[in-house]
Amino acid sequence: VYTYTVAPTAPCASDATATVTVSEQPAPDAGIDSTLYICQEDTISTEDLFNALGGTPDIEGSWSPVPSGGGIYTYTIPANGSCPSSSTAQVTVIEENLGVSVEPIYFCDGNGLPSNSIVVSFIDPSANNNLMYALDSSDPNDFMLTPDFINISAGEHSLFIMRSNGCVFEYPFTIDEMEPLELELLNDHVNGITANVTGGSGPYTYYFDNQGGTSTNTYTINRNGTFMVTVVDDNGCEVTESITMNFVDISIPDFFTPDNSDGKNDFWGPRNTEAFPNIQTYIFDRYGRKIQILGQFDVWNGYYESKPLPSGDYWYIVKLNDGSGREFVGHFTLYR
Repeated sequence: VYTYTVAPTAPCASDATATVTVSEQPAPDAGIDSTLYICQEDTISTEDLFNALGGTPDIEGSWSPVPSGGGIYTYTIPANGSCPSSSTAQVTVIEENLGVSVEPIYFCDGNGLPSNSIVVSFIDPSANNNLMYALDSSDPNDFMLTPDFINISAGEHSLFIMRSNGCVFEYPFTIDEMEPLELELLNDHVNGITANVTGGSGPYTYYFDNQGGTSTNTYTINRNGTFMVTVVDDNGCEVTESITMNFVDISIPDFFTPDNSDGKNDFWGPRNTEAFPNIQTYIFDRYGRKIQILGQFDVWNGYYESKPLPSGDYWYIVKLNDGSGREFVGHFTLYR
């Protein structure tokens, strides 16, 4: 309140006064910038934004843009009659995202049967606090403290994660079908075992007769006996079967008929050589001249230096070269 006084002049004996009352009108106040965290896909209202502002903002301001989800929203208090400047404040709305990946892992249980679980990884390890987990359900009653889900059925699934503020996040993942590992052993060729595997998850590793692992599913025996075969799949599951087999030793024909038109006995060479990869056979004529050397599956057609040799007896030396020291010496007949 301000008083204005005028001193008296004759003939007046009293002062003259007047008062002016000045009122201060507060400047527009939109509050203080702030950040609001919301759950994914939640919507917000102007009331949510106003309550998030810091300070003591004036009411009846306006928001831009229209509130929806995550984004930056500006609150404006316009200028009034005596205050020419408006006031603005911003609220940054962030949709929470845990940054989670869910990876299925596959293994064998104590009974050798395929099983699985999931590994939950966080981009920001500090986000892994005060969380609860549920499989294929967002019902609060189904949540648990750890994601210890095992032997999940094959198909499409979702892991739900709930924060302490009630936000729930969904992360889909797929579990592949895994059938139990099964092994069938076949004696389908001379001195040979074929291991046929179904189920599990390839690639497979084969262990024949207590030897080192191999990716080949066939094995050649070199003795009579019972042979154990174990197969281990990519998840560590394993299955073992046995097969009893009689070893078939090499046989050496007594003759061959390369010019016979019946298509039989056209070539000569030791048979049943599957078990002897290093076998060598030396063929000689009656003068002791070496005319041919055969490898494991090689045969002789009765020619020498592109010319047919005459009928008659020929000699051989067969060396197995398998560490046993065994050799076979004898003769056979070529008939033309």
